[in-house]
Amino acid sequence: MKTSTQIRKEFLDFFAQQDHAVVPSASLVPMGDTTLLFTNAGMNQFKDVFLGTGSRSYKRAADTQKCLRVSGKHNDLDEVGHDTYHHTLFEMLGNWSFGDYFKKEAIAWAWQLLVDQWGLQPDRLYATVHEGDKKLKLEPDDEAADLWRSETTLPKDHVLYCNSKDNFWMMGDTGPCGPCSELHYDMRSDEEREKVPGIELVNADHPHVIEIWNLVFIQYNAQSDGSLVPLADKHVDTGMGFERITAVMQGKTSTYDTDLFAPLLQKTADLCPLAHVKGYEDIETDDEKELEQIRIAMRVIADHIRTIAFATADRAAPSNTGRGYVIRRILRRAVRYGYQFLEFREPFLHKLVQPLCDKMGEHFPELTKYQRSIERIMQSEEESFLRTLASGLQLFDRVIPYVNQLSEAKKDAVAGIQEELLQDSQTLDLLMKAYRDASKEDLVNAFIKVSQKGLLSGNVAFLLHDTYGFPLDLTEVMAREHNLGVNKEEFDAQMKQQKDRARAATSFAVDMSQNDTWNWVASSKDKTNFIGYTTGSLDKGSIQAVRTLENDKGEKQHHILLPETPFYAESGGQVGDIGLLQVGDDTVKVLDTVKEDGYFIHIVDKMPSHLDAPVKAEVDTERRLHIAKHHTATHLLHSALREVLGPHVQQQGSLVDPNRLRFDFSHFERVLPEQLRDVETIVNEHIQQNIAKQEEANVPIEEAMARGATALFGEKYGETVRVITFDPEYSMELCGGIHVDATGQLGVLRLMFETSVSSGVRRIEAITGQVATQLIQNELASFGQIRQQLNTHDDTPLEDRVAQLLQQNKELEYELAQMRLKNLTTELNTKMEQAEEIGPLRLMTGRFDGIDSGTLRDLAQNLSDRMPEGMVAVLGSAVPGEGKAYLAAVVSKELIKGQGIKAGQIVGTLAKMIGGGGGGRPDLATAGGRDPGKLDEALAHATQLLQEAVG
Repeated sequence: MKTSTQIRKEFLDFFAQQDHAVVPSASLVPMGDTTLLFTNAGMNQFKDVFLGTGSRSYKRAADTQKCLRVSGKHNDLDEVGHDTYHHTLFEMLGNWSFGDYFKKEAIAWAWQLLVDQWGLQPDRLYATVHEGDKKLKLEPDDEAADLWRSETTLPKDHVLYCNSKDNFWMMGDTGPCGPCSELHYDMRSDEEREKVPGIELVNADHPHVIEIWNLVFIQYNAQSDGSLVPLADKHVDTGMGFERITAVMQGKTSTYDTDLFAPLLQKTADLCPLAHVKGYEDIETDDEKELEQIRIAMRVIADHIRTIAFATADRAAPSNTGRGYVIRRILRRAVRYGYQFLEFREPFLHKLVQPLCDKMGEHFPELTKYQRSIERIMQSEEESFLRTLASGLQLFDRVIPYVNQLSEAKKDAVAGIQEELLQDSQTLDLLMKAYRDASKEDLVNAFIKVSQKGLLSGNVAFLLHDTYGFPLDLTEVMAREHNLGVNKEEFDAQMKQQKDRARAATSFAVDMSQNDTWNWVASSKDKTNFIGYTTGSLDKGSIQAVRTLENDKGEKQHHILLPETPFYAESGGQVGDIGLLQVGDDTVKVLDTVKEDGYFIHIVDKMPSHLDAPVKAEVDTERRLHIAKHHTATHLLHSALREVLGPHVQQQGSLVDPNRLRFDFSHFERVLPEQLRDVETIVNEHIQQNIAKQEEANVPIEEAMARGATALFGEKYGETVRVITFDPEYSMELCGGIHVDATGQLGVLRLMFETSVSSGVRRIEAITGQVATQLIQNELASFGQIRQQLNTHDDTPLEDRVAQLLQQNKELEYELAQMRLKNLTTELNTKMEQAEEIGPLRLMTGRFDGIDSGTLRDLAQNLSDRMPEGMVAVLGSAVPGEGKAYLAAVVSKELIKGQGIKAGQIVGTLAKMIGGGGGGRPDLATAGGRDPGKLDEALAHATQLLQEAVG
């Protein structure tokens, strides 16, 4: 039996022998293609060739492309685990022709590989071809059908004509397209094939009669009017599901039974806390439902670990936004299955990365290269979700029985369920959190109404999402396990309200009192022409439009729009420019510049008197230079972080202003001090090299990405972009901001601090230029003063002198503490001699003001070690400056047994008198309070307590 590794290699070797260039898989993150969240097909990396916007140095290619289908129309997530053949991540084996060979060669080579080399049985194979389409004015694809009959040994009746849905491929509404021919394989036993012929199950979603290879013949260009125009160059695009062909070759009816998944399933079983789970096929239980739940969970985990690891290696690590949030949802889905059905209570997913690397790391070296980073990111994500998972599941488990009852209840039974719910205080408290400001009666009625439809409340789903981190699709999976749905309309309404609340504080409304002649103009005008990359001034300008906005507090903003401007509008994290507008005789201050739908809006301190007067504009260029330094430093910092921490580092947000830079980035744990030093050193080395800026405008985005430019994930780019480079081997980014001409202008970079922003996102603040220089000068001056005060020579390390002083101080503090304890012990002995007799025992009380709770406890312990029989001691300390008082009680052991007197009970009672509480062992206990003025009263009350104790 061939291994999956052999099958992959033999496929690529076969097409290499047919003069195909074997190319590596593209990233799962399709950089430069804003239409895709993830690479979801083998053709994605060649899309520009088919569209005629790009080219390759070869005419034939073969590859195995990693693909991810978890969103949009290609979304297999719901089926994963619940059947035995769907996957989120899969490999697509493919061969390609760009204007070279066509149908004859593609069909012949497919047959040679599958039948002649791999030995698949011809009578189990079926080929489908396009049946034609009157709407598209296409005849049946007899050419392909004839080739299957003439160039192969496929049984003649195994060629099927099928409709456009299954056998006509289109990239989109317009663009390259063409008929396709699919190969299907019947994996069933001979007995099953005798009962139902395979020809009846082709394209019938049968799990064992499956498509294994799709040959697409791109020969038309779809027009906007629906017509098809023949292409001058015809292309071939084929895709064979690697997991499926591996199952076929290994004689398995499920892809999960292949050697691609076996190591992951076995490792999951090995880690599982359930003793009766020894392997995927070795689960000791007679409960069929439990058996199926465990196997579903194991399949989900085996599938999802591949997706998470590959995506993280391709810089789509789990996060709160965009692609990262999709991966976080998948990870949390896997954790939930492991928690509920396999009883994992500790992080476990990251432990599956090693067997995955063992199996796939040779062909996909990025897995092994970034293995440690992948593991640490996963572990951090698991730990974060496990902290809230149990609480969220408890909420779900409390609510779901009511939903089940109400979905099945008859009308006369609803009132009883309603009464039960109103008496269930715990569930009611949870619903009150979900329904926020609603009264009990209103929320119960709303909950009942939606539950009767067989839906979990969207408000509850939002609470699970917002408070406990449950993605909506995870809640939907959990609801589906109870044959219920989720009210998405309620969920979406809650999400919208949350976003609206976030925006409310900054919303402005238009004041329409302005003269209509100068009212805001948008659609009829060209977008603002920004000239600020080359100049900071404008000599001859005019006003295009004005407006005044007012918020609900009555605060006004005046806006001026110019056809062209040197003022940079806030975007990409860089703050907007400020400066002056000279409008006729009026000097107007520009307080900020912002962007709105392509227009650069100047926020000014007042409206000029004459709106038709000529305009001169002058940017505050000194301030802009400081901003430019910090923006360039941000690029250098980004590259250094990726070098030190790994390729998973992605910009998650930034702020660039004259005084600092703030950079948010994806990372799973605190950046260590030594790592920060390395980052700072790398950046400063590039500053010292004085690397010149390379600025390129209107670069085709495909070209920029092919050259290795870094883009901001989630950002939308046009067909052409601006590329800023400081050494192509170090920093190349798509950027619309202002930068210095060379890195040497920064002078020096200084990292100020690093902290957490949210789960998986860290933040660094740094300074550069004169701001950093001034800080360093101030610090050196401070160090000089400290050296002078410590009388330390320049050749003596300051840290050694400080360490010496700290050690001396520690020794002196210890000596002082010993002397103080000795004095307190002497005072204690005196008070012991003055102890008050109360029946059969003696009571000693005393104040030792100014000492903290720890010292008072040490004093009490000292007394306990040598206290005579029949004695009780109550000690007190007042620290008026801190507004605190402390108590300690000591009871000799025979009084505990004989009289039942306990130190904990004594301080517990007395502590209330000083506004506090406490407790401890029967022989020694302490307490604290906030009222030092009542300490004497508390100590005096000890006498009464003991009198009552001895009767």
